[in-house]
Amino acid sequence: MTRNIVYLRQQVVTVFVAMLAVLGLSACSMQASRSFPQIPLPEHFHALQDTHTVTIDKTWWLAFHSPELLALMQQLEAQSLDLANASLRVERARFQWGQSQADNLPALSGRASGRSAENLDSGQRSNGSSASVAMSYDVDIWGSREASILAAKLNIDVSEAQLRNQSVLLQQALANGYFAQLSLQQRLDIAHQNITASEQLLSLIQLRYEAGSASGIELAQQRNTLLSAKSEALRLENQLALNNRALAALLADSEFQQREFTLHINSIALPDIDIQQPASVLRQRPDVAAAFLQLQLADINVYQASVAGLPGLSLSADVGLSDLTALGSGWTLSAALGSAMVLFDNGKREQAEKAASVDTHIAFNNLVIAIISAAREMQDAADNYRFQRDAYHLDLIELDNNKRLYDLAQAKYKSGDSDFLNLLNAQRSWFSAQLNVINRYQSALGAAVDVYTAARGLPVANAQG
Repeated sequence: MTRNIVYLRQQVVTVFVAMLAVLGLSACSMQASRSFPQIPLPEHFHALQDTHTVTIDKTWWLAFHSPELLALMQQLEAQSLDLANASLRVERARFQWGQSQADNLPALSGRASGRSAENLDSGQRSNGSSASVAMSYDVDIWGSREASILAAKLNIDVSEAQLRNQSVLLQQALANGYFAQLSLQQRLDIAHQNITASEQLLSLIQLRYEAGSASGIELAQQRNTLLSAKSEALRLENQLALNNRALAALLADSEFQQREFTLHINSIALPDIDIQQPASVLRQRPDVAAAFLQLQLADINVYQASVAGLPGLSLSADVGLSDLTALGSGWTLSAALGSAMVLFDNGKREQAEKAASVDTHIAFNNLVIAIISAAREMQDAADNYRFQRDAYHLDLIELDNNKRLYDLAQAKYKSGDSDFLNLLNAQRSWFSAQLNVINRYQSALGAAVDVYTAARGLPVANAQG
């Protein structure tokens, strides 16, 4: 018995050493060698010196100096179901990567069975049992499995890039929703002021009408002005309710709680943004990074298609015992080495390789499209921010001019030196100028958000000496 066990142990060690040797021979692996393509860009983008690097500050909303916006961003990170799902997709990609690595080691399986039988004629009983342990391994001669592992790792990077991209887009929507809420609140305040002023003017015209110094047409026109002001207030109240629910949905608030913000929109800082951005910012955009990763995955698919059907190598070993009650005898050891290849497939593998090659061209074109789209988005956002910021300063001048005009028209109408039509036009221009300033400031803030969204954060140039 001892001799059999020693012999069996020697055979198992021999087989195991042979398997390790085969493992060492399967060192072929596919390494991605694709480099990021050089795409010509407009002069709007500049290249930094070698002594500089560009980092991306993901907390770009701090540039607006709003504690309310900061609190909203924190809620978004903690409560957004869209971000939660994107994070779960990253976690799933990591599990799939771990699953693909499992085949790098041999698989080990065990089996045990027992049986009992009775001869119904003679009444004789027989019992039997057996057990075996098997080890198998497919040798990765051509590096196909390593390519699959690399693809799984790249899929993690793709999922992380998609998470980052979705995060910034949700942050953009939340910031714009917050600015819209501030704008609506302030415009509603102006609408109420307009109602009050219209009511006061209507009372004045009513007195003048009763005194015979104002016409019925003037009285009717002012009533229409008052009705328009009340209608505008109703519209803004409705817009506030709709925008509040949009904010709540972004924050996964199923109760749609009413949010009241205390800051005025013009108290939000307009950030100082450098219109000229380094070209390296484009490569750091997660959507561009994901497009480049997809190109690398396409390269892997081409490689896998090229080695499909080539001779493979599989190794297996089995240790079995025919009777569990007799450990000293009945042991068996078997080992097998096998290889298989496709001899004829009517051009199927060749067509698959060509199809995979076409996919690389598609992926490359998609990457170029992503770069061009990102460059356009960044340049458009920067130009629009500059326009909105400059237009806001002009609107402030127009607002001040209309305020003086309205005050002068009121004084002249009360003294009888001007007609009602001039006062009415001055009133409308004054309130319209107030609304224009608020709307323009909201547009400027939104344009700043678009710049940060286009860069997927706040680009920061850091000197390194």
